[in-house]
Amino acid sequence: MKGLTLSCLVAAILLSGCSSVTSTSTITSKTTKTIKQSTNTQFLMGGKIATNEEADVTAKVSAKVSEISVDLGSKVNEGDVIIKLDTTDLQGQVDQAQAALNTAKANLTNAQNSTRPEQIAQAQASLNSASQSYQTVKKNYDRVQALLNEGAATQQELDTANQQLSAAEAQYKTAQEQLNMLNNGPTKSSIDVYQAQITQAQAALKTAQTSLNNAIITAPISGIVNARNINVGDIASTDKVLVSIINTNNLYVNAYAPADIISKISEGQSVIAKVSEIPDKEFHGKIAVINSTLNSQSRDILVKVTLTDKDTNLKPGMFAEIGLDK
Repeated sequence: MKGLTLSCLVAAILLSGCSSVTSTSTITSKTTKTIKQSTNTQFLMGGKIATNEEADVTAKVSAKVSEISVDLGSKVNEGDVIIKLDTTDLQGQVDQAQAALNTAKANLTNAQNSTRPEQIAQAQASLNSASQSYQTVKKNYDRVQALLNEGAATQQELDTANQQLSAAEAQYKTAQEQLNMLNNGPTKSSIDVYQAQITQAQAALKTAQTSLNNAIITAPISGIVNARNINVGDIASTDKVLVSIINTNNLYVNAYAPADIISKISEGQSVIAKVSEIPDKEFHGKIAVINSTLNSQSRDILVKVTLTDKDTNLKPGMFAEIGLDK
């Protein structure tokens, strides 16, 4: 009886073992089939993904950042407002330039009319006011200069004070010339001077208005923000890249093909791209350009492949292998 029981146990173990082998064989067979399917495309060349359109955004004026409406990965359209700069000082410059223009126009009008005692009195009052304003602005400039030397002020504050000083000095000189011309009586040369002052004031106003407009920074192209180097409260300078934008709708690969496969490819031919960072997906493309020059060292030929699939996961700098679409 014990012998019979032992025999049955051995038989059961053997049957179980056979069943495991069969199952493993089936898995191995399926795995082999999957590998053959995934390697059906022969990848013959490779290179890095690049874009035909990208832009580094910089400021045209130096000012503090008051608002940022984009972040890393944000989608933008050309013309969208992405950064706003503080306009307090810039608006002040516009107001000063507008006042100088108004004064220049008034001076021309007065010069073209006969001189009256009240005009001279008014010109003297304007000169006194301009002199006081100049002295006040000059003291502020000297104060900021001293603070900058001690490390307690910024270069931007000194630049602003210098601009205010220049404007105050110009107004003082204009007021002085106005009084002198009224005392001496209008001449053709004096009229020409007033006209030149108007032209100069108009140019200064245009420059100030342009600087104010440049405080609104817009996207130069449509695309995705792939770098942001500025925060609210920081000073945006003209030599600093604030935001970088790339257009991922126009991606391509500069691939290098061995010389012995050149006869197998042609411009306009469909290809398959495999990207190492996105292993579970293949992308379609077309051969756009085949360079006619052979690299003397590597014996490869540069082939430009445009990617026709639009996928936000594709990024410039990723490595792509290129295979022929069968």
